[in-house]
Amino acid sequence: MSSTDTLLRLGLTAGELMLRGGAEVCRVEDTVQRILCAVGADGANVIATPTGIYLTLSVDGKLASAVRRVTNTAYDLNLVCAINQFSRHIDSTISPQAALTTVLSLAKQNEVYSPRLAAVAAFSAGGSFTVLFGGTAVDAAAGGIGGLLVFLLIRKLSRLGVNRFAIDYCGGALGAFNAVAMSIVFPTSLQPAVLGAILILVPGVLLTNAVRDSISGDLLSGAARMVEALLVAVAVAAGVGTVLSLWATLGGIL
Repeated sequence: MSSTDTLLRLGLTAGELMLRGGAEVCRVEDTVQRILCAVGADGANVIATPTGIYLTLSVDGKLASAVRRVTNTAYDLNLVCAINQFSRHIDSTISPQAALTTVLSLAKQNEVYSPRLAAVAAFSAGGSFTVLFGGTAVDAAAGGIGGLLVFLLIRKLSRLGVNRFAIDYCGGALGAFNAVAMSIVFPTSLQPAVLGAILILVPGVLLTNAVRDSISGDLLSGAARMVEALLVAVAVAAGVGTVLSLWATLGGIL
C-alpha cells in the first residue's frame, strides 16, 4: 500500500469513526485535517456530511481523492474525544501506518459503560423522568421498567441493522404497551409512565449537533440533522399513538 493510499485510509477511517460516534461535522473536518497534515500530507481538504466524507490530499505536489459512505450511527462520545485528543497530541515523527493503527486501536477499546450498567442507567432514567412528570413511586417503577425494556429493544434492533425509524417506532410502542400493561395490574397513572419510558429515545446528541453545525455555518448538515431529529420524534409519537389508540378502542381509559 502506498503512502498516499495509507493517508487516505487514515483520514477516512478517523472521520468515519467520529461521525458514527456522534461528532459534529466541523469537528470531524478539523480533526481529520490535523491528523493528515501531521503525518505527511502537504494539505488536506475535508468535507463531512452526516452520511459521508469527501477527502482530497496534496502529497508531493500530487492530488488524491477518496469518498466514504457512513451508514450507521452508534453514539460513542468517548471515542470521539479519544480521536480528537489524538489529533492534537500526535507526534510529527509518526508514520501514516502507525497513526492508522492507533486510530483503529482506539475504535477497538472496550465500552466505557458495561451493558449491565447501561441497563441500570436506563431503568433509573425511566423512573426519574416519570417522577419529574408527576408520577408516584409506583408510576416510577413502571416507567423504570419501561425505560429498561425500551433500552434492551433498541440495543437488539440496532445490532440487527434495523433502520432508525423502525427502531424508534417500536421503542415508542413498547414504552406505551408497558405503561398500559402496568396500569392494568397496578394503580399507575398512564401518562407519566409513558413519558418516563420513551424519553430515553429523545435524540439529544442529534439536536445538539444540528444546532452546533448550523451555528458553525454547516447549514446542510444542520438542516439534515434537524430533519432527522424531527423524524425520530414522529416515529416515537406514532408508536405511542398506535398502542394508546388500540387501548382506547378496546375500552381502556387514557
